Amino acid sequence: MIDNYEQTVALIEKMKANLPIPVNSEKGLLIMLRDGKIKTPQGYRFQIEDVLYMGDEGGIICRLSLPDGAKELFMTSLTHLRVPAVHPLCKEIESYQKKRIKKLKRQ
Repeated sequence: MIDNYEQTVALIEKMKANLPIPVNSEKGLLIMLRDGKIKTPQGYRFQIEDVLYMGDEGGIICRLSLPDGAKELFMTSLTHLRVPAVHPLCKEIESYQKKRIKKLKRQ
């Protein structure tokens, strides 16, 4: 198992109670958006608008806000996002990300 199911569900509930959550994206995410013809202004801060659990294989998936005018729906793994250090769930989210990435690398 990659995720501890009970801990993951508890984190999702906390995240849902704190929506929207501001996040910064990794460079790879911005490249995917551009490849999909979605333009984001420089410095654009995404917000997590919803979270879903896609099981052990998919992990926590986040629906992100997009710039005004974008008609697409965009979802990505929580592991591709960075929560600002001042957010109350930052440490818990980072812990989930580190554990998940470590376990995925072992597989």
